[in-house]
Amino acid sequence: MRKIMPADYAWEPGWPMEIYTVTFVRGLDERETLRRFGVVDGNIHPVDDEEVMERVLETDGCCDMVMVTRAGGWTIAYEYDGWEGTRPETLRELTRDGGEAVSVMRHNYAASHDFQHAADGRIRTAFRPQTPQERWGSHPDALNEDMRELGLEPEPDEEFQYLPDSVPAALALAGRISGVLFTPELLGGSLLGGVITDRAPDDPRKGDAFARHALRIVNRKLAEAIDDASPDLQRRAAVAEARRQCRVAGVAGHPVLAAALASAERGETTPVGHGSPLAGLIRGYESELTGHPIDETTGEWMANPSAGPHSSPDSGRNIFSFDTATGMPACPSCGWHHRPGEEEREAVRPRWQAAISTRQALSPDARKAAYDAHFNLVYGDQVMADPDHAAAVIATLRAAST
Repeated sequence: MRKIMPADYAWEPGWPMEIYTVTFVRGLDERETLRRFGVVDGNIHPVDDEEVMERVLETDGCCDMVMVTRAGGWTIAYEYDGWEGTRPETLRELTRDGGEAVSVMRHNYAASHDFQHAADGRIRTAFRPQTPQERWGSHPDALNEDMRELGLEPEPDEEFQYLPDSVPAALALAGRISGVLFTPELLGGSLLGGVITDRAPDDPRKGDAFARHALRIVNRKLAEAIDDASPDLQRRAAVAEARRQCRVAGVAGHPVLAAALASAERGETTPVGHGSPLAGLIRGYESELTGHPIDETTGEWMANPSAGPHSSPDSGRNIFSFDTATGMPACPSCGWHHRPGEEEREAVRPRWQAAISTRQALSPDARKAAYDAHFNLVYGDQVMADPDHAAAVIATLRAAST
């Protein structure tokens, strides 16, 4: 049988969902898969796009809905704006009693993706596709040969390998394990699904919750300097970094951002609610990034921005035809919303990053606030990155912590 390759996922970089998780499950039918995800029997029903979008809005972009279909003897679970399939607790439920599952999450907003392979209730091999040299699980090296063939080098020569466009390779790896090629067509038609209300409880935390944080992978010295700082200093550093990013983005004087950072500085760090001015501002920037329109009357995402999508006759689900050569959605008769080009996205990205860092600075956990807010400072060559300033932050934190 031909080996699945990243080229088989040429459509993936253009897929309109910025965040999604696909989980391949062996040994369970659709309904049992949903039950083990935590969807109770009474909530299992055919799901359409409008219901999914409404749920995305209700959960402020952290959707807790999962849909399932069948392919190649496996059940495929798909989450829009969700990541339940990446939880070790969920994977343990899906694979107990001899089962097997593999999940891939794309999370473009956080620039942090996820791959997990589990069998018989245990995580075998797990890693972030952008840093495949950092693996964990009971058999962390079990997939090394396939990973190497797919460009996910498990033992790179360079110390800090970082692969920014690695989701197609991760999906190809999942396809090699399952024998299933995931395609957009699998999401067409009537899909069973439901909201997760009875998920497996979190395992007790062991060790350092930040041990695998992306900041530690990209710049361990900065992470260690934050670790050694007091909570008050961590908070002040997070606020200072968010202010710097606001200046770089040209939005330092924005009243919503200024008010939020002033609150963080005073130690007023309650979670940012969906209806808050800061959350609304972030939605506005995300609308400019993705092209998904905001209803000017309500300030909320429009539930169905398509002017006239095709609908499947049996379910009313919005579906598209697909170009067989590229696998990309092709619907010439549909008036789908404008998707910004790369130049448009890059123009608004700094403002969005500054707003996100402002929200991160408000995290009730001061260490988390500092870790999250500083990631843009050291990540790659993007506009917020500044190696000299990162070195200065490390020196300042070290001096203040002695």
